[in-house]
Amino acid sequence: MAKDSCPACDCPNGVPLWLGTYGDMVTLILTFFILLLSMATFDTLKVSEAIGSLEGSLSVLEKGSLTQINPPASIQATPIETEVEMDNVVNIFASLVADYNEVNKIASGPAVELEESERGVIIRIPESLLFESGSAILSNTGGIAFLKRLSLELAKMPDGVLIKAIGHTDNTPIQPNLEFKDNLDLSIARGVNVANLIIQQGVLPKRIIGGGEGEFSPIASNEIPTLKAKNRRVDLYLYSIGEDLSAAMESVSKITP
Repeated sequence: MAKDSCPACDCPNGVPLWLGTYGDMVTLILTFFILLLSMATFDTLKVSEAIGSLEGSLSVLEKGSLTQINPPASIQATPIETEVEMDNVVNIFASLVADYNEVNKIASGPAVELEESERGVIIRIPESLLFESGSAILSNTGGIAFLKRLSLELAKMPDGVLIKAIGHTDNTPIQPNLEFKDNLDLSIARGVNVANLIIQQGVLPKRIIGGGEGEFSPIASNEIPTLKAKNRRVDLYLYSIGEDLSAAMESVSKITP
């Protein structure tokens, strides 16, 4: 008796549809990574070191070229920054200057000016609030009282707040005498005397330097009489310790208590 023939298969010829889709996806992924590889750049030295390390670990060679690809980075100490928040300093002295000017306004005296700088604040004190004309002796009681009040606030602040007391004059030459030969000498003496007064109120000498720039840093025109007086002043620069002091030390005199 003859065997019955197998029924015809209903399956379609060729690979299953899912296998074709899977193969396309794998091909695309492979193409993608080949494209990435073609755009990548390699450090030849690091690649050879990596191969040497791998071959050494698999005992293909006696030992690898290098046991690690990247050597450990050396540890360096980071310097400690002692920056002081200068916004608080500005606010304190702005309030102090405003209070003094309000009182001084009653006596029709000149006003102290406050100006913000890159690292802190500049307090500009007019000559007439501190000295007699042509003199470096602090003689005005109102100006001295203001400096003492200012010094009390400076003494409370961290050592990172530093001070420069710099005297300035206008361009009118003084009569040379035994004490001062020119405006520059006069301005230096004034800056030093103001700094010494601040030191006497308890501010550490290492925090302050004093000196002068004579007529060479005007803030107003010397050709206009009403503005010329603004150039006769002592500027107190209050700034953070982050500023490099070496340049300042070269241009002004170091204060000795």
